[in-house]
Amino acid sequence: MKDKALTKQLNYRHTYSTTSGNDNVIRDVFDCSVYQELLEKQVVVDGQTQDHTYFSDPRDIALGISLDGVTYFSRRRHSVWPVILVNYNLPPRVRTRRNHILCYGVIPGTVKNLDSYLVPLQDELGELAKGALTLDPWAEELFWLHVYLILGFGDYPGISKLTRMKGHNGLHPCRFCEILAIRAEGRGVYYVPLYRPEGSINPANLPMRSHDRFIQQGTEVLEASTNAAAERLAKDSGIKGVPLLSSLNTLNFPLSFPFDFMHLIFENTIPNLVKHYTGTFKELDSGVEDYELSKEVWSEICEAGSASGDTVPSSFGSRMPNIETERASMTAEAWGFWCMYLAPILLRNRFSNRRYYDHFLKLIQLIHKCVSFELKRSDVNEIRQGFQDWVLEYEE
Repeated sequence: MKDKALTKQLNYRHTYSTTSGNDNVIRDVFDCSVYQELLEKQVVVDGQTQDHTYFSDPRDIALGISLDGVTYFSRRRHSVWPVILVNYNLPPRVRTRRNHILCYGVIPGTVKNLDSYLVPLQDELGELAKGALTLDPWAEELFWLHVYLILGFGDYPGISKLTRMKGHNGLHPCRFCEILAIRAEGRGVYYVPLYRPEGSINPANLPMRSHDRFIQQGTEVLEASTNAAAERLAKDSGIKGVPLLSSLNTLNFPLSFPFDFMHLIFENTIPNLVKHYTGTFKELDSGVEDYELSKEVWSEICEAGSASGDTVPSSFGSRMPNIETERASMTAEAWGFWCMYLAPILLRNRFSNRRYYDHFLKLIQLIHKCVSFELKRSDVNEIRQGFQDWVLEYEE
């Protein structure tokens, strides 16, 4: 590596870890428990313990892997799966720029066996964990460069492929807990309510998965005596096998694969709330209360939201589409801007009962806190409790 400017930027991880690790504030991935616990562990590759610990050299590099299917034609009939590596050693303001992200490969079409495409990556990461002889242009010396994969992120189908899980269509859809899904009466759709006839589930006490149990359940599927037995085990656990990347001791299943906020909130929760408010939510457990907005009121809200583009500076993002007539143009960015800045005004005094508006505002307050650039560790507990209360109120 002969680019001194880039080498200086790559020192961000070490500088951050040594200056910001004890101030009780969360600003970056290096404040997470997965990374912090690695600092105390010896590197293990293929069962062989190495002489060095993870990130013991200031020049060691931390990577994240991103997987998501995208369409490349407007008709949306054909898709590809780019596999992207993000270099966390770079400062947050530049690490996701096009010239810094690393495209490991592009997988064509529907991916049925992701691991078969990731074998070269697994092999290379194993070698880089041992170390690759590299030039340090600042010190003008050779050193052993170590690279470790610590996080994976993407939409639900993408992470399900990375973790070898059945995903949202399974009886155990969650990768963090073993909560059991319920089939909607008369429909082939699973959903996961907290209130159930046989007894409600406490969101503060879910049956959480652990790394050891995750790998054990995957191993049991692989070692099943018949295909039918393997399928039964996979159905009962939600895990279809042992993930290839579990051979990398830097990854914790499932903690290293957090939920993607963009997909979870801006492309799922908020659009589904809008479907509730407009009476178009899958005809599934729609409830009996009067929270729906009339077509005339909703049209006014959408027109006002679209007209806001005349006065909102472009630095806030792209112009807001009309949600009613240009729904296909609503990106995650657009949903985020609409719910955080426009909807609290546009929905005020629109519901028949104030409680629905107040319930919406509680979610928006949580979202604002989640997307802030830094959090106190005490904020995490408040966010966790806030979402638990919000979901319980939603299901009442």
